[in-house]
Amino acid sequence: MRGRSVALMLGLFFLSCMASDARAHRLNTEYRVLPDKKVRIESWFDNTGESPKGATVQVFRPDGQLLIEGKLNEKGTFTFPYEDAGPLRVVVSAGQGHRKEFTIPASEFAAVSSDSPTQSNEAPLADRTSQVSVRDVLIGVGFLMAVAALALSIRNARRLDQVEHGGHKPGQVA
Repeated sequence: MRGRSVALMLGLFFLSCMASDARAHRLNTEYRVLPDKKVRIESWFDNTGESPKGATVQVFRPDGQLLIEGKLNEKGTFTFPYEDAGPLRVVVSAGQGHRKEFTIPASEFAAVSSDSPTQSNEAPLADRTSQVSVRDVLIGVGFLMAVAALALSIRNARRLDQVEHGGHKPGQVA
């Protein structure tokens, strides 16, 4: 019994060491400064590309004061006007712990001129296709190997326990 509990504890330890942040639905965001003194925010979940419809968007001035608050539309976008070309902090909250925060630097506002071609608010900003990284694949393979190692260690602990307590004669195959 002692061997079984040691194997179980080691297995749980190794599984917990492999744990990283949950990313089943990581919230991604992008922004574009438009020439008509507007900014468009786009947000989506990385694995599905779906928009977090109705997610709250808060935009803060450099002094921390709320500039504007609104909701993403059905396409996952939120467009707002700005007056000053200072850095803006944006927070997108989609509930259930899905939150993304980023800063739009002042240099982004200076780079856009009124001569720039106007872009439709409907045109997508980002490629929303699911992108699985090599790291994600390696984490998955590592997890499966850890589960297999745990199962083997439990099996071996049971066999050892049987041999130690007379369940099998030495040299007999279990």
